Amino acid sequence: RFMVEATAPHLGETVLDPACGTGGFLVETYVHLEKQCHTVKDRRTLQETTVYGQEAKPLPYMLAQMSLLLHGLEYPRIAYGNSLDVRISELGDKDRVDVILTNPPFGGEEEKGILANFPEDKQTAETALAFLQVIMRRLRRAPKPGRAAVVVPNGVLFGDGVCARIKEQLLTEFNLHTIVRLPNGVFAPYTSIPTNLLFFERGGPTKEVWY
Repeated sequence: RFMVEATAPHLGETVLDPACGTGGFLVETYVHLEKQCHTVKDRRTLQETTVYGQEAKPLPYMLAQMSLLLHGLEYPRIAYGNSLDVRISELGDKDRVDVILTNPPFGGEEEKGILANFPEDKQTAETALAFLQVIMRRLRRAPKPGRAAVVVPNGVLFGDGVCARIKEQLLTEFNLHTIVRLPNGVFAPYTSIPTNLLFFERGGPTKEVWY
């Protein structure tokens, strides 16, 4: 809810969670935008062209659909499949959105076939870093730069090698304006990995970061 309020989506924008799990971000987005609906046209916009998600695992995918239905979204637009399973160079304007809100999986490793979807100098099996590249690619360029709020593990902030090259792209092509450090154990018992929230928007370079 905090991440939705901080990015403040407004009606008419498109909102995506490329690793939506059980749909928590999308539900909070729907509830947030529902308050902005004052006409039948507003309601149709919210129902038909606003909230999008994708999930690779069958049970969370089904639960996300159910949760959105129960909150009032009549036809949830949740795609089934891995958001990383597409060549990043093939993602163009039609794939871009105004807002991305997500907590991508981290700590795992992607299969080798996925690595080939990324530039040679930025290929990594670390899921969080792969998702970060997709998120950057899928933020809208114009007329208004897209913005994102993403949960990432500590390694994304302090890693070197491929991680450092991805961070360089983030800092030069985007404005990483805020990093929020989350308390230890916030995702326990699922993981004890320290995590952070990144808030950034297209259009760099980054000049100042609030931490």
